[in-house]
Amino acid sequence: MEPQPDQIPLPGQGTADQNFTDVAVVAVEDLPAEIKAQAEAVITQTSAEDLLRLQNSIDASPQATTALRANGLNSSQVVAANIDGDGTLTLIIQTTT
Repeated sequence: MEPQPDQIPLPGQGTADQNFTDVAVVAVEDLPAEIKAQAEAVITQTSAEDLLRLQNSIDASPQATTALRANGLNSSQVVAANIDGDGTLTLIIQTTT
């Protein structure tokens, strides 16, 4: 199930407070075009402080850090996150600069 554009929150929104049952790691460039455009708009508007807060909340979650490490990644590459209605935390990473 693809995340819906209206489900892409500001980075850090709720990820530390909500429970999730699964973690998905998706690169921005792998998102469908419409969702990618929405994600990029959110990422562009994100302050460095909000991004740091998001990355700190990911570091505080063993499940999220394990999922990132399994993909050879770390929280510094996460630029957005979303928890969907099914309890899946989607970590959106940026692999290109």
